[in-house]
Amino acid sequence: MARRRRKNKVKGVVTAVLVLAAIIAALFFGKDALFGEGGHVSDPVSGGEVQFHFIDVGQGDAALIRTEKGDILIDAGTNSSEEELQAYLDRLGVKELEYAVFTHPHEDHIGGADMILNTYAVKRVVLPDKEHDSKTFERMMDAIEAEKCEVIMATPDKTFKVGELTCTILAPISTAYTELNNYSVVIRADYGDTSVLFTGDAEVDSEAEMLERYRFKGTLDCDILKAGHHGSDTSSSQAFLDAVTPVHAVISVGEGNTYDHPKQEILARYEAMKLEIHRTDKEGSIVFTTTGGEPTRK
Repeated sequence: MARRRRKNKVKGVVTAVLVLAAIIAALFFGKDALFGEGGHVSDPVSGGEVQFHFIDVGQGDAALIRTEKGDILIDAGTNSSEEELQAYLDRLGVKELEYAVFTHPHEDHIGGADMILNTYAVKRVVLPDKEHDSKTFERMMDAIEAEKCEVIMATPDKTFKVGELTCTILAPISTAYTELNNYSVVIRADYGDTSVLFTGDAEVDSEAEMLERYRFKGTLDCDILKAGHHGSDTSSSQAFLDAVTPVHAVISVGEGNTYDHPKQEILARYEAMKLEIHRTDKEGSIVFTTTGGEPTRK
């Protein structure tokens, strides 16, 4: 009986110490030391689950695909959102990336690229074959060289896998666009029966080429569409949406942005198709999970 009382007493002391440590962590570092964004505990990936995180980086793009076998980052937000992006990844326990895809050289997509490359162990980088004369682009390329990352140039129909997740590059198809957005690397991610289309800032010219190449193969059809160009009217043509037929449209956009994104015309198209619209400016970071069937909002 005395041994049991001593054991219970020790257990009680340990519990008290853990609670005290949690309180101290919360006081010094805020609730994000204990919880993920929005106060929710960040669950690890297990049981054949795949997570699709559309991270709130303001007026920019950043998405993370999490699998049991490794993680994929698609874009890295703006220079000014680096700290928020790193905090989000750290809360999830991200240490390394199997692939980092930087869709095109605009600052709102590669602003945090150098931070990503310098902070996390990035095995491979996927890029379009397009350079840009900006300091942000130079910092990204310097970091790629310094970290000795394997560089994969995006070409249509090229695939890469992490575990049972398959990513297929659909664009860019041409090499002589006048608009830099059309060089965006477009990726279709498939896991079981779940498919997600990441479009970067691809505009109607790139969409038209994808339609010509893939329309009758069913390649564009997906469950979740990352809306092109933050919901701008330069993207999401009706013909493209008719081929994609998504259930969900995710718009990565900054609150009160000066571009008036997303455009009402595009929202009206989504609404007419009865899509479920998800916006980072109104909802913060958006997460879907799947075990290979219908994706669900976390």
